[in-house]
Amino acid sequence: MQIDDFIEELKEKAEKRFDDFKIAEIESISSIKEDAYLEKPTWVGGDNKFVCLFVDLDKSSKISFKKHPVTMAKIYDYFTQTLVDVFNHESFCADYVDIKGDGAFAIYEGEHASYKAFYASITFRKIFEEKIKTKFQDDEGGNLSCKIGIHKDKILVKKIGKRGDYNEVWAGRLVNNAAKLSKQFQDAPEKFNGAKSPIIISEEVYKDFVAQPKFGLYNCHNGDTDILEQRNPVFIEVTDFSDDTLGDKFYYTQVGWCVHCADNYIDKLN
Repeated sequence: MQIDDFIEELKEKAEKRFDDFKIAEIESISSIKEDAYLEKPTWVGGDNKFVCLFVDLDKSSKISFKKHPVTMAKIYDYFTQTLVDVFNHESFCADYVDIKGDGAFAIYEGEHASYKAFYASITFRKIFEEKIKTKFQDDEGGNLSCKIGIHKDKILVKKIGKRGDYNEVWAGRLVNNAAKLSKQFQDAPEKFNGAKSPIIISEEVYKDFVAQPKFGLYNCHNGDTDILEQRNPVFIEVTDFSDDTLGDKFYYTQVGWCVHCADNYIDKLN
């Protein structure tokens, strides 16, 4: 192989992809695997908005230095597989799931997308705080926490690789901003008033709860009072924030499932 000829060939192929670049409109996440072109320089996107739930194990790289690789593998397996199982639960099943390192993200579509993502995040947070943390609690890893972010936005995605061996690559703001929100807990813990593994949502997601508060804008007060009468906000606003694409505020909560009404909330999705 002549390296100069190979480099020139790669340049010509890249230039052709650049010149032929297109974005195709997509309406359903479920069609990504069929419509996200592999060989054509065509990305799928458009004006429709979807919801991304991003969950990651916080400070895992620091913890891994203290633990035996086998122990860390057990933690990753326990954490990530449980997370994916939550994403795929029939009650709030995601339309697309992808693994990212020691975490994962899920994409939701449709009128209940924000609520499904939120319910999945509450469910996983409960498992994490009550089961996963206690299982791996010790002097070295006792401060395990997870980062959770939910954002609503347009998508831009394409298959990149070769036939039979490729990944979907998400280049738009949807996944990146969900991850960026989740990272706020790590970067600025003082904003969360001592919250443990808070669920952080963007203003776009918050607007969906304002539009339909029956899905959980307010606390239910253990079922003793009608949810719309109690008016204890689930989400706490943070305005000490500025981002070019997320705006000047976000919201967080560490609310858990109420034993009196969890099923009633989930039933509203049907």
